[in-house]
Amino acid sequence: MKRQYFHHSGQAHSVHSGQVALVMVLIMTVISAVAVSVASRSTVETRIQEMDVENKEAVLTAQAGLEEAIARDVAVSGSLESGKDYNVVRGDVGSSSITTEKINPGETFEVYLSGASGVTGVKFYWKPVVVGEKPSLFITDVRGTGNIDYAYDTDGSGGFTAGITPGGSFSGVSYNFVTPTVPVSLGNSAKLRITVLGDSAFLGIRPIGGSFPAQSTNFKSTSTLVSGDTSVKYGIEYIESKTNQLPSVFDYVLFSGGTIVQ
Repeated sequence: MKRQYFHHSGQAHSVHSGQVALVMVLIMTVISAVAVSVASRSTVETRIQEMDVENKEAVLTAQAGLEEAIARDVAVSGSLESGKDYNVVRGDVGSSSITTEKINPGETFEVYLSGASGVTGVKFYWKPVVVGEKPSLFITDVRGTGNIDYAYDTDGSGGFTAGITPGGSFSGVSYNFVTPTVPVSLGNSAKLRITVLGDSAFLGIRPIGGSFPAQSTNFKSTSTLVSGDTSVKYGIEYIESKTNQLPSVFDYVLFSGGTIVQ
């Protein structure tokens, strides 16, 4: 009996080649995806490093402008080099009115009077930091001939004089209490020292009949750094007290950010 054998090697080879091609396509796809991911990550990391450098340069530019303005005691503007500009605004604060940050019990706030113009008295406004609390004020008129003390609270207890209510509002702040006009003697009264007692308070202080000397000088420095298609801005503020006391904000970052330049 004669047997016949049939070989299908051509078809098998075709199938095998197709599988190899498919595997190669998959491998190339994975390699391409990895390459794209690595390239993208490298680009992002490079940009992050560039942004870090740009931010530091913006800070240094703003600080350079601030130091120049403080040294010269004037508003200034200029450039460290092309694309690194600064502008510093100078302003005296506290002549017409003073508003304070939170003052804790036992802490003091001073109002400088030397150089005041036409001031015959001062009114002190206050409100508790926490609703329902009852801060008190102990006010000292520091004079060369001897200090004069005044004491005010919310209800006139313990030998204190009750504040007038409602206190009123100014500079966008509403106060619960205000003192009667506390008289001062220009040329004799050097400063007013306010001590908060009992509970924390916010204070407002207004001259009557004239104006205070500047209580502090503010310098606000803004830098602009242009690099390629981006613009980075940074700002800082320096407050120089005239009363030899530390201000509530000494070195405050105004803003930091970037924009795309079209």
